[in-house]
Amino acid sequence: MPSRPARAVLPLPLLLTLLTPLALVTGCAPATAGQRPAAKEADVPAAPAVGEEARRLVLPFDAYAMSTPAIHTVESAEDVLIRGCMQAQGMSWKALPRPSGVDQDPPNRRRYGLVEADIAARFGYHLPPEPPELTRRAAAWDERKNLPDREQLAAFGRQGGGGCWKKAHDGLLRGITPADQSLFNRRIGEEFSASKSDPEVVRVIRGWSACMRENGFRYSSPLKVTGDAEWGKSSRPARREIAVARADIRCKERTDLVPVWSGVEARMQNDVIRRHAEDFRVLKAEKDRWLAAARRVLDRE
Repeated sequence: MPSRPARAVLPLPLLLTLLTPLALVTGCAPATAGQRPAAKEADVPAAPAVGEEARRLVLPFDAYAMSTPAIHTVESAEDVLIRGCMQAQGMSWKALPRPSGVDQDPPNRRRYGLVEADIAARFGYHLPPEPPELTRRAAAWDERKNLPDREQLAAFGRQGGGGCWKKAHDGLLRGITPADQSLFNRRIGEEFSASKSDPEVVRVIRGWSACMRENGFRYSSPLKVTGDAEWGKSSRPARREIAVARADIRCKERTDLVPVWSGVEARMQNDVIRRHAEDFRVLKAEKDRWLAAARRVLDRE
């Protein structure tokens, strides 16, 4: 009796293959006390909208990085092309939910630790639930793990990087040579690391630490407090965690830590962009061409 063929391996969603600046500079998002609670759990509070404190945090390198909405746009365009390829083989294809174009979790939201007073008061250092749009998208990817073997093989090939997905991916990139993301990612990490040694940043971090001591909490930096292993011991924030988080926000405001640190990092990033102007021109041009190709596909729908 012939053996059952191995199931195809799905490709990783594009969002997981393009590291975000936050993941690169911190190793992981600082506010990672456990996984995000599933939004469908009845007792999970709804997350507040992203605060203006987080939306205002824009750095020069952001213009060259693929944002989450941009990545979702590319994925959705690939999905349209996959559907056509699958239909040509007599198979249906359930598309991913269309992206809204609004960044539901801005890239610098936790770059310097907590910055949103509402998040601190409700969730402490625990991650708030994912917005419904991101939850629906993740669920759609999960559903694809249960596709029949024939459909998985046609869609993704045996190893997850072939089939209709590869045809769609390559088609969208036709005539586009993606720039060296590894070099860009390295520069993101290098400039963030360098910013921590800048005298102005050192000064405000010391001021923040002194302020925290006045509130009864001993932490040397905002990144240390967000990474405190204590927060990961429970699925919900305890009273002490909330108290620390609220003091953290107050001390950041008192010392102007976020505007000072982000200002230093912006200056450093602009210096890098000036020194490597051609590299960044190519990076931006190729990103814009990729997005334009994706939007053309979606506009035909």
